[in-house]
Amino acid sequence: MKKVRRLAGAALLALAAVTVVPAPAEASWLPKPEPATYGQSEAVPASVTMDDGVVLSANVVYPTDPVTGARAPGTFPVLLSQTPYGMAGPDPRAGGAYFVERGYIYVTASVRGTGASGGQLDWFGKRQGEDGATLVNWAAHALPGSDGAVGLDGCSYLGVDQWYTAAEAGPHSALKAIAPFCTDSEMYNDLATVGGVPTTFIPSISRAFPRGPEDDPTTDPLSVTAGDLTTGGARSYNNAYWHGIDVQEFMPRIVANGVPALSEAGWQDLFPGGNIGAYVAAQNAYFGRPVTAPIAAGERVTGRYQAIVGPWTHGEHVNEDVLSNIRKEWFDTWLKGRPTGMANTAKPLHLFENGGDRWVDTAAWPPSAGTGTYYLGSGGTLTTTRPATAGNDELTAAPTYTTAPLARDAVLDGPIDVSVQLKSTAPDAYVAATVNLVSPSGTVTKVSDGGLLASMRELDTRRSWYGAGHTLIQPSHPFTRASQRLLTPGETVRLDIAVLPNLTVLPAGSRLQVVLTAQAPAGFHQQLAPTPQQSAHLAAGRSAIGRAPWAPSSITVPLAAPNSFTTSPVTWGPTS
Repeated sequence: MKKVRRLAGAALLALAAVTVVPAPAEASWLPKPEPATYGQSEAVPASVTMDDGVVLSANVVYPTDPVTGARAPGTFPVLLSQTPYGMAGPDPRAGGAYFVERGYIYVTASVRGTGASGGQLDWFGKRQGEDGATLVNWAAHALPGSDGAVGLDGCSYLGVDQWYTAAEAGPHSALKAIAPFCTDSEMYNDLATVGGVPTTFIPSISRAFPRGPEDDPTTDPLSVTAGDLTTGGARSYNNAYWHGIDVQEFMPRIVANGVPALSEAGWQDLFPGGNIGAYVAAQNAYFGRPVTAPIAAGERVTGRYQAIVGPWTHGEHVNEDVLSNIRKEWFDTWLKGRPTGMANTAKPLHLFENGGDRWVDTAAWPPSAGTGTYYLGSGGTLTTTRPATAGNDELTAAPTYTTAPLARDAVLDGPIDVSVQLKSTAPDAYVAATVNLVSPSGTVTKVSDGGLLASMRELDTRRSWYGAGHTLIQPSHPFTRASQRLLTPGETVRLDIAVLPNLTVLPAGSRLQVVLTAQAPAGFHQQLAPTPQQSAHLAAGRSAIGRAPWAPSSITVPLAAPNSFTTSPVTWGPTS
């Protein structure tokens, strides 16, 4: 077994004990908004043939003379966006107008099996990456007006798809940079399921794609994935299929191809903070470290791989001026060779600090090694000491546990582990954990959430993250059919629930709270849809959370002192 990499630092059991040396401020790149110079042409249709004969449709928009409307002379770099939504919906220039008016050709291509493109539709994967690489080659060498440099742009599906193209582009490709916005890192855990239970997302959105003339929506590869998630088939488990489309796992190929990446997501996204895993994997791959290990303070990072996480929902503000200009400067750096200085940073992770209402820059993730562990106690308490006596709380009652008012300010800065002792009368149980911040006035604000199916409780210690004193802070589970272990009625088992990462100020006088429920509550970050087999195992079960001195239930949060962070000189996007 590989040696587990641990986050360095002394264990912290209470907020009052948090001490972290402040990081020095650094001179930073500042964005320089550029006024529009060009107009934009009408969309020019194009067709591109793939290596297997499938023909993809595309639209091309050119910079024009803003007075005459004629195509601007000379050559320009190309931005390519790959969409499953076809060309019949919103104007395909909508996301690209900002770039066209500032000296880029913008190409929007329908992925195979959608719009007017041939072939069968899949849920991302190698084939779409190969198609993207062919489109990049065409845009660089066959598209009239191209100067030979290509970048990838787009949000959501159009963002995630960029990772696959970058992996298949090859080391000598014309692909110079990507900007995958509204994106996640690990498709199975981020979007397809939460804690081993499928979500409704992929089956639902698969029905929204406009299928192409050669696609059969009842049998195409995407329908196989959606069907398995609905019925409990092979792809409802984390099998080779999901490992094959795990961005973190193939990140070394992207790095080896020399493709820089600027990613973005929101703390309130479909996959809150979902791009952080890709940031970590890219930095680790670049420096030859294990891709799924945390980045400890002091470890080397590069400005070639940067990430933004803002206080946003999915896709919010992406095509407004601030984030468009940040993407433009990223592309200017790599496609136009402008000395913007954007890549010259020692802190490539740009995070909005919730509750602090500011942007901070960091390199390590989690930023600090400090942790605080609170134990679930009687009367709904959370304390830094183990319970003195044993007890149980019925899960159907949604037990809620809250700390005393915090003695001083702190920052919750990373992923969270909620560890519970569970017993049930049924062969399985689901536990959802919601972490809240309670203000002195009693206002409850959600920080983050997560969940776990009890039968999927097996811990993967090689991929789990540990804080000071080998304290588990980010549990990882195999979620395979082989790792599944149903419950024996009345047996007590330990569940380590991965609660999604966050960066939130915990003010003095406020209280930290965790709420446990037997199913995903209202406001959970994804809607769950257990498979028929899972539903049968969950049916009519009564579950309880155990609290005992020898087997406590607890929550472990990453903690840092507020002065560990300095305000970023850059506004990385709207703050609301």
